[in-house]
Parts: sequence; structure tokens; C-alpha cells
Amino acid sequence: MPSRIIKESITTSESLSEVSADAERLFWRLVVKADDFGLYYGNPRILASMCFPLDPPKEQKIRAWLSELVAAGMVGTYTASEDGKQYLKLMSWDKHQQQRAKKSKFPLPVSFDNTCNQRKGNQMKSKVPVNENENVNENEERETGTRPTGATGTPRGFDRFWAVYPRRVGKQDALKAWGQLNPDDDLVELIVAGVERWKTCDQWTKDGGSFICYPATFIRGRRWEEDDRPDVPSQPPKGAVPKKDYGDDEDFLEGR
Repeated sequence: MPSRIIKESITTSESLSEVSADAERLFWRLVVKADDFGLYYGNPRILASMCFPLDPPKEQKIRAWLSELVAAGMVGTYTASEDGKQYLKLMSWDKHQQQRAKKSKFPLPVSFDNTCNQRKGNQMKSKVPVNENENVNENEERETGTRPTGATGTPRGFDRFWAVYPRRVGKQDALKAWGQLNPDDDLVELIVAGVERWKTCDQWTKDGGSFICYPATFIRGRRWEEDDRPDVPSQPPKGAVPKKDYGDDEDFLEGR
């Protein structure tokens, strides 16, 4: 596999800032795995084993991270007509990488699946032509719209979510993500309950909450559905030296 190019502009990328650290980690591993056309397998089970061979995450996590990348316009997923299998394309590939091969290792996309509205891991697909992909997010916003409650036009249930979310930043982006999700009353209850559960997790409570993801990322990644979140940490006995958890530490050898 040829070396890939990473530019300094990633530090100011608005697309990267919209996704969680785990989704970004998946993105960079896709960069080194994709062929010269920016194409790769799209099956979450394959991605888990191929992109994380030393410690494959659960398929549910891959689906959530991939959903974030799709929502941010960084990845497009599609089903090939030749074999009916799932594949993906890194959308800005041609702008940043060199193409040496004359033919792709994977079937070329004809249209992309809209996977922004995933429920319980099942994709609700709508076809988007490849040459119109740059307008996917804009078109989705027009089609799904929002369901206003009162004169303010705030989508139904958003105020409840915003009131309980511990990191209230990027409200306009969160409103856009909420409008695209367009949750009914039952789903609003699940989202709010999910936020309350995450608020007790070690990942969100440590370091003054610096690891709490953006509200829009929580919505797009459907983080309330994750069942393998950390448990509430128990208090160690007095005088005991707490054991360091290296589970969230990045491997400095895998620098971005």
C-alpha cells in the first residue's frame, strides 16, 4: 500500500471538528487502507478487523463512527450492483492523494446510500447520485426539515436535550443534526435518558468533562444507543492507589 499524504490543514478542518475522536481515528485508518481511488470495504465487521487488527471494536461502535463520518460529509457508503456488498468512498480523496493505479480494487460507486438516519444499526437507505454528493447534507436538511413547536421554530424535543446536555456548544450545528434526525416523542425520551447515563460515565466525568463530545456529534453518532459505555466508577478505599486505566490512551506510535 503506497504512503498517503496528510496536510497541516487537518488541524483547522471543520469536518474533523464535527466528529468524535474515535470517528476521526477510524477515518485516518481508512486513509491508509483505501485504494488509490479512495475506495474500501464498507461492511462494519470487516472494518473492525481490518482497521483495528490488534483490538477490534464491536460492530456497533464501527457503525456509530461511520455514521459520524457520513454525516460530516467525509465518507460516502454504497452498495455495489455487481456483488451486492457494502463499500465506502473517502469523499475528498482526489483533492489530497496521488493516484498511481489505473484501476480500482473495488467496484466504483454509482450512487451513495444516505446512512444518516440509522436506527438500531439498520440502514434506512435513499440513493444519492455520485455527482450530487456535495449537496447531500443540504438536500437532507430540506427534505427532513424540522417540526417546530411555537413561534421560535425549535425542533420538537430539542430544548429538552439541550437543557440536560452537559456541554452546550455548537448549538446551530446541533439544531441541524436534530432536524435531520427528526425524532418522535419516544426517541426524544431515549436520547435524554442516554445523555443522563453518559453523564455518569468516567469518560465524561474525568478531566473536568474535557472528553464530552459535541452535542451534534452525540446526535449524529447516535451515542445514546451504545450499550458498552463505561460503568460508573466506584470509589477506591482510602489510601489505595488507583489503578491507571490505559483503555483510552492513544498509542503515540499511531500518530496522526
